Parts: sequence; structure tokens; C-alpha cells
Amino acid sequence: MIYWIWLQAAVGFTFKNVKPMLNSFKTAENVYNATPSDLEFSGLFSKTALSRLKNKNLDAARKILNECAKREIEIVTLADKRYPPLLKEIDNPPVLLYAKGNLELLDCRPCVCIVGPREVSVFGKKAAFSLSARLSAGGFTIVSGGAKGSDTAAHKGALAVGGNTVCVLAVGIGDDYLALNKELREVIANKGLLVSEFPPFSTVRKGTFSIRNRIMSGMTLGTVVIEADEQSGALITANHAIEQNRDVFVIPGNPTLEHYKGSNKLLQEGAKALLEAKDVFLEYLGDYPHKIYLEKAYNQKIVITNEEAQKPLAPPKPKENDKKEVFIKKNIITPLSNNAKMVYNQLDKQVFLVDEIVVGELNSSQLLAAITELEIFGYIEALPGGRYTLK
Repeated sequence: MIYWIWLQAAVGFTFKNVKPMLNSFKTAENVYNATPSDLEFSGLFSKTALSRLKNKNLDAARKILNECAKREIEIVTLADKRYPPLLKEIDNPPVLLYAKGNLELLDCRPCVCIVGPREVSVFGKKAAFSLSARLSAGGFTIVSGGAKGSDTAAHKGALAVGGNTVCVLAVGIGDDYLALNKELREVIANKGLLVSEFPPFSTVRKGTFSIRNRIMSGMTLGTVVIEADEQSGALITANHAIEQNRDVFVIPGNPTLEHYKGSNKLLQEGAKALLEAKDVFLEYLGDYPHKIYLEKAYNQKIVITNEEAQKPLAPPKPKENDKKEVFIKKNIITPLSNNAKMVYNQLDKQVFLVDEIVVGELNSSQLLAAITELEIFGYIEALPGGRYTLK
């Protein structure tokens, strides 16, 4: 392990040839033992890196290794089977990661990254919390950066429902940056996972947040942007996700408000509009049918204790002519749950609201889960205003 720590210090945190290097040299120890001419001949290292690789002193690496042992921080290298499989796919994965907590969450699939500003709006804070809670209840791991505002709300949303969350730090795990969130980090270390590319006592400096952000997007299937102005750090994470060929979801916002200008630009450039948690469930349910649980997600009561919360607008009443439309229902050929079958059998018009459906055996959460299932399998389709139509 000591050679990996030495190697990371030599090549830096954004080394783009880390995978070709391992293909050529196989192990960090082989790089350590290679001659200067072998290293130069490989063509993989810059002049600065070649100069650092000549330094064979392992004292600094040994000190880091001892500190990790004292603080129960695990070191996971790129050659380790525990290394995040999605993160390994990006062009410049970290040589190693420092991790504390539940290391099984390094492979957090299905997982999404939730990001937004530190000075987040009331709506954005609630959206981050409730979205995180709903997705967590349905089987997703939530990844964020441990900052105040949006990140904190996302982590707390997952923890509130007993879900999994990963906090990727822009400093070392032992550093006390943002003392305000020290307690949150401790909770995550016990119930989730702390991850950093930086040695235990590394402090924040220029560039560390961007370096960190590529890990957040890289180890997840997609990145959710809660809100972002044109200078927001959340856009950096979103751009990393785009470069890594990962999904980007954006909550649309009022175009006249500054804190949505960056978000709406992402939408113009092809990001996916996120109107509710269902949009994320639908995206990944086909790939992870045995890990995503719609009924659990919608059966979970989400409580946000904030007096400034606004009640959701009531859906519009259906037009009178909706009731007169002729409709034809499909025969059920897909293996649906009993609840979905009961709901489908109750539908007696082309366009309807969920509130109009009465199935005595089902509570509201079960009803919503059944509606989502019917939409996934193509029996109904969502319309604006909270309405649905038979397909």
C-alpha cells in the first residue's frame, strides 16, 4: 500500500494516464522500482512527474499509512476489487481513495449524485431533501459533497429514511473544514461512507473542489442539479458527468431568476428535465429491477419540518369533454402486480386524475406505486397538470 501512496503523490490527482500506466507497469511497486529510462521511455509521464518519481523516499507515505490506521481509514487502490466500478470507467480515475464507513457503498449502484448551491433557495433545499429521501427509500444510494445547503439537504434526506449516502470530500477525511457539518460527517461515517482522494489531513485549496466533483459524477449513474446560477459549482459536476457520458437531470426553474440560469442552460443543452422522483426511477428501473422498489419509495412518508414550505398546487379539474371520450383499454399481457391490475381494472375513462381512482384495498402510497408501474409498462401516460391518459 505504501507504494500506492507514494505513486499518488508523484503523479498528482488528475493524472490522465493512470490506466495506461497500470497496463504497462501492473503495480505501483513496479513503478517505484522502474529505472528513470524505463519511466521516460513509456511516454506516460510529464517532466514534473518524472522528476518526482526519482524521489524514492517513503517517509511521507509511511506517515499517511500510519495515520489511516489510527483513524480507521481504509485505502482503496485502482487495483483493488473494491474500487468503485463506475469510477474506474472514467478517463482519469483517482490512483487511490481514502474511505471510512460502509465500504460496500463504493459500488453504490443504483446511485445518483445530487448537487446544488450552498446558498440554496427554500424550494431547492426542500427539493434536495425530499428527492433524496424518496430515491433512497426506493433503493438508490445518494452521493453528494458534504457542503452546506443542497449537499447537506441531500445527505439528510437519505439518512432520514434509513437510506444509503456517500459523502465525497474536497479535503482529507481528518480535516475539519466546514466545522458546521462535523456532526453530519460523523453520522455518515457510521451509517454511510466518507470518501476522499486526498490524504487524511489535506486542507482545501484551489482546484480541490473540481478534482472532487469528477469523483461524485464518476461513481454514479447520473447527476441531479437542484438549482444553479451561471457560476455555480454544481455546473462543474454536471459538466464532468457529461464528459463521462453519464446522465444529467435538472429541476427546471423560473428563467427570470438568477439561481436557475445555469440550470436552464443545461436543459437547453440536452439535460433531462426532472419534475419528480419518478423520472429517475423510470430511467433506471429496467437496468436494476431487483434493486429499485417503487412501492417502498412511495410508501415512505417524507416529513420536512419547515414552516416556509409551500403546499403543492392542487391538480386542475378534468374538462367536461374528457368524461365523454371513447376509450379502449389494452389487454394485460405484462406480468403486473396485483395492485397495478386492480387499479387498471378501475379505470373507466381516457383521461383521469389519480385522486379520482378509488380502490378500497389500497392506501395512497400503494396507489401511486401502482400508477407508476402502469406507466412504466406502457398502459398509461402522464399528461401536464397531474393527469394521465390510457395508451
